[in-house]
Amino acid sequence: MEPDEYLCDQCREEVGPATDTLIPRTESDQEARRRRWPPSMVRPSPVQYHATIMVTIFLVLAGLALWAFIGHHGVGPFDGKVARMGPDRGGTVTIVVEVTNQGSKESRATCSVTAVDSQDLDEGTVTTLTPPIPGHSSVTVTAVFRGLGTPPADYRVRCS
Repeated sequence: MEPDEYLCDQCREEVGPATDTLIPRTESDQEARRRRWPPSMVRPSPVQYHATIMVTIFLVLAGLALWAFIGHHGVGPFDGKVARMGPDRGGTVTIVVEVTNQGSKESRATCSVTAVDSQDLDEGTVTTLTPPIPGHSSVTVTAVFRGLGTPPADYRVRCS
């Protein structure tokens, strides 16, 4: 047998340095955890783990939904309408919008005012945040349109 050969010619078994150079296998994390588990205790199945996680996620989502419902109950809806329109001054128009909180709680509203031409095409949109509106009350906000090509025929107000 040559010095670089590690198998016996007759029996094909390992001989020499190859048997000494085997690296001992390290224990995996899962094997280490399994060894720590008491042998007399029944281990939970993977289905039980997944079901526990699924139920936990469901309960958290249900809790968030309940919190959102309670926190936003009585807010809005909001009704917005054009109260006054300023004159067109070189493509700039100022609109005063009256926003009404029809709910029972004080809240802010986000209003989008859209200028439309005579063919009902959008010319521009201005979005504004109102100050806090007490329940069943109204406030006015100002929307300024700049750079309009033609004077708008109408305005649409949508508040939420």
